[in-house]
Amino acid sequence: MFDLNENPSDIERGMNDNTLLVAYADAQSLLARIEERQRLSPVRRPWGIRRFITERQSLAWIDATAIDADAFTVDGRGHVSGADFDLTHWRRAIGAPVTLDMIRSDSAGLLDWLGVEDATVAATPWAAPALPLSDIRIRVEAWQKAVATLPPSPPLLYGARLAQSWWSRTPIGRGDAVASFLIGDRFGPGRFDVSSGGLVALGFQLNGTAWKIADPDRYDRLWLRAIADGARHLLDQELRLRSYAHRTAAHIANRRRPGRLKEVVMLAMAHPHIGSRLVADRLDITSAGAIKLLTIATEAGLLVERSGQASYRTYSIPVSNLPSTSSISDPLTDPQMHDFWSEA
Repeated sequence: MFDLNENPSDIERGMNDNTLLVAYADAQSLLARIEERQRLSPVRRPWGIRRFITERQSLAWIDATAIDADAFTVDGRGHVSGADFDLTHWRRAIGAPVTLDMIRSDSAGLLDWLGVEDATVAATPWAAPALPLSDIRIRVEAWQKAVATLPPSPPLLYGARLAQSWWSRTPIGRGDAVASFLIGDRFGPGRFDVSSGGLVALGFQLNGTAWKIADPDRYDRLWLRAIADGARHLLDQELRLRSYAHRTAAHIANRRRPGRLKEVVMLAMAHPHIGSRLVADRLDITSAGAIKLLTIATEAGLLVERSGQASYRTYSIPVSNLPSTSSISDPLTDPQMHDFWSEA
């Protein structure tokens, strides 16, 4: 993490304001906590998948659209993909790597990262009118010249100023809200590899602040608060998964013949929902065997049947995604818990 004292010019602009210092320190400490959880949590793999989906949904919200968790699929390597058709702009950039130099100085590379195409080539009968790519590139280059004059700032604040500057200029002419968050987030939380691009969007979704009309000074504080709120929500998500894993591990350990129940539960933790076909394919068992395992897990309270239909039933783990103040003991102190739920 960066030292808040390394940029004197920013302190002169207001970092000597104790409230801003406290907000920055709060956001930075919570990001450090996510980094720690990513390394040490016994549920880090399913948590990473669920974090990605949560952030992806928040970016859709910023874009005034919505995507249900059921629209996401997760392959055997943990790669998450969304629906073939949804209206969220620049989804290709979510979780994709990009260099800071590219954001600040390479207009063609930045637009390619976002997935912006030439409107005169990619236009469809139902698409809204858009600028030609050559015009967008000129506007992005003008934005890059403008941000080059920004004073040095700690990364979390610099990300906020990149985002606010992009939003005020709207260089693409469509999807600029999402683009601003992706750019600002990658320079802030994403710079420390604790966000796929949507952590700040999640924070704004949770706290409901009017970020679109905030002046630059106010935007700094709102951005830091959004980082903290989004990070707390993701950490709470990890806590809920650990609590569920703790209860489930105890239940399976006490079963006389646990069979492959653990594998079913681990599969369910890493997916928004599962069905008998997915279980059969991933565990290489028959459909009847998969249905039996799902029935056992449901009767034990480890899964909940959520489809409400006789056939093609789907199941999910009974873990709410709402904010919580609950707390449990840290299972990392129990080596058996770590071995049981972690995967290499």
